[in-house]
Amino acid sequence: MTRIFFIVLAVFSLSLSAQESERAMPGGINSFRTEVAKQIDLSDFVWNEPFKLVVTFIVSKEGKMENVKLEESSGNAEFDQRILDGIRRIKKKKWTSASKNGEAVESFFRLPMTFYPPR
Repeated sequence: MTRIFFIVLAVFSLSLSAQESERAMPGGINSFRTEVAKQIDLSDFVWNEPFKLVVTFIVSKEGKMENVKLEESSGNAEFDQRILDGIRRIKKKKWTSASKNGEAVESFFRLPMTFYPPR
């Protein structure tokens, strides 16, 4: 199996006060990053330069990942599709939704990623 090296930075665009809570995936953000790495199949994809892209999605009031989209392309359609497919496979995992004033709210998640070629 080809190892992939990449950096995943999660940017939370929802601004929350002390009375509000962040949404979270079971196991936390590191668990999410690990799951993303497991689900992306780049085993037969060959590249020599780093790829950068940004994926966005919504965490619903019910804790479901929805509306997974590519906000910023890597410039390679096949690479982009493999990343989107991998992230969409995670959709079955339920998140703890964000809350505001004790009520569950929908939240936005922005996931910038940089993938470095295997060594």
